[in-house]
Amino acid sequence: MSAPPDRSGTPWPLILHLASGAALLEQGARLAPLADQASFPWKTDIDEEARAAAAAVAASEPRAMATAIRRDATRRLADFCAGLRRYQTSAHLRTLREPPTIWRRGAARLLDYGPEGGAPVFVSPSLINRPHILDLDEGASLLRHLSAAGLRPLLLDWGPPGREERGFTLTDYVEQRLAPAFAFARETAGRPLSVLGYCLGGALASTMALLRPDDVARLALIGAPWDFREMAPMRGALASLGVAPNRTALSALVASLSATYGAVPMPMTQAVFAQLDPGLALRKFRRFAALPENSPEVRRFTLLEDWLNDGPPLSAPAARQALIEWHLDNAPLKGRWRVFGEAMRPAHIRVPTLVAAAKKDRITPPAAALPLAEAIPNALLTQPETGHVGMIAGRDAVNQLWRPLAAFLSG
Repeated sequence: MSAPPDRSGTPWPLILHLASGAALLEQGARLAPLADQASFPWKTDIDEEARAAAAAVAASEPRAMATAIRRDATRRLADFCAGLRRYQTSAHLRTLREPPTIWRRGAARLLDYGPEGGAPVFVSPSLINRPHILDLDEGASLLRHLSAAGLRPLLLDWGPPGREERGFTLTDYVEQRLAPAFAFARETAGRPLSVLGYCLGGALASTMALLRPDDVARLALIGAPWDFREMAPMRGALASLGVAPNRTALSALVASLSATYGAVPMPMTQAVFAQLDPGLALRKFRRFAALPENSPEVRRFTLLEDWLNDGPPLSAPAARQALIEWHLDNAPLKGRWRVFGEAMRPAHIRVPTLVAAAKKDRITPPAAALPLAEAIPNALLTQPETGHVGMIAGRDAVNQLWRPLAAFLSG
């Protein structure tokens, strides 16, 4: 049996998670005496039990109340740390055998999930994380579910950027990696392919339905951003890290990271994602600490965290294009993104299309993905009651996404 990975220092960036957790608990302790005020900024409506608790706190003797609240905050922070330690020392590992590689170019490769003769599906994952979120574990693999349904997933693994890819923009990734891989897959299959794109990989994969419509049978876009005006949480996350969302600041950030690391390192991208919900790590690791040891959730949680903390760096030109041309200028929605010289306009897509925009998605808020469903003629729309990762690898992913997706791709 393989030794567990060295998870010391994780989840990345650990110091930010610890600082955010401690700050949130301290803020809660300071604001608790005001919790029964009508103007208190609750994020959501609260029930009568919570209102009664808030009133009881406000009515308590101030010194005793402050002591009790901080004692509870200390306990919560200790539970958080216990969950972190439990994850770092977990013996659970991803053990799925990797399918065969049938194509390579640079750092990229194409993996064949079979079965041979199944209806081929070209799969484009995100560039930000490794692709095995789509193939996480036994019973938690979207790609193996599709294969068992008679489809033949062909997964494009972008790979960590090598010497050549470190100079790639997002457009270069399409022109020099995705398009050649798709061409090979089309030739290998001997018939048109369905295309499945997840997250940023969905925006990139949509190009094949525009550039090679006769070779695309169906198109499925899962959590794919298109209207970057609606990516406000991401801009807020950058601002919370002291990076003003403007061209000068973002260009300087990418340039400095590239000069230091050669690319934008994974801990930096994780720091941005962490600020989409600063309290998420505190909540989820406290829950993790309380799970029974024999709970299957312990393994699923560990494998998901390993995936999150093992992302590749992002090439500086791709990061610059994503942050400035896409996030600030909204080039995709405005029809200003060109691939092989052609403007990428979803309204020109004519193949049967499914768009999935999860209702609780913080990475790609539904409003950022819905314009694809609105622009593509006769597109089907599904809105899972999950988040961005939950619809791929969550406890109810089979019902929320896998089955309807397999049915759509099967025609």
